[in-house]
Amino acid sequence: MPIRITLVEDDEILRASLCETVQDNDDLVLAGAHSDAEHFLEQVAVERPDVVIMDINLPGMSGIEAVRRCKVNNPALQFLMSTVQDDDESLFEALCAGATGYLVKSAAPEVLVSAVKDLHAGGSPMGPGIARRVLRSFAQQHLPHPALARLTERERQILDQLAQGYRYKEIADSLYLSIDTVRTHIRNLYGKLEVSSRTDALNKLFPRSPNI
Repeated sequence: MPIRITLVEDDEILRASLCETVQDNDDLVLAGAHSDAEHFLEQVAVERPDVVIMDINLPGMSGIEAVRRCKVNNPALQFLMSTVQDDDESLFEALCAGATGYLVKSAAPEVLVSAVKDLHAGGSPMGPGIARRVLRSFAQQHLPHPALARLTERERQILDQLAQGYRYKEIADSLYLSIDTVRTHIRNLYGKLEVSSRTDALNKLFPRSPNI
């Protein structure tokens, strides 16, 4: 089944370009395109996207707030944030709101398609600066979350690498496991934590510190 994509981008020219990129790929289908977050939130239940490419800076409601509101009723929906530059602060805010990765607006079409497929497969495309902030949030927690006790040692190892932004293949290579085995462990740990993505898992286990 093609991956259903909804675009939220206020720049008309860029939005048209993104639409063209999605429509030119047989593995993707355009579910909707919006210039503001408010209209997106009105239509998301009708469009039923698998992945939303969300601009951070939008007129009216910000992309970050749109993610936060949408995830309440659509916890499995994946958000790929779109930004002009690697702004760690706002990107980290977006991840805390429930986004799963980010893409720089200047990225080539093939990079965008690759990021969407990676995200839909369970990955979290993000830069090292964001991964460092997530790790810092780990270090600032003094007491482990009770849910950690339900994870096996292997699941904790994989969770640690997920927090660092590693992709499934990188985790598999690091731990000398097959990708299918890694996917099985991740499904199991998500089930134990009652979450559907790496960002949800990290937010549940290690809530954001006010100082981050």
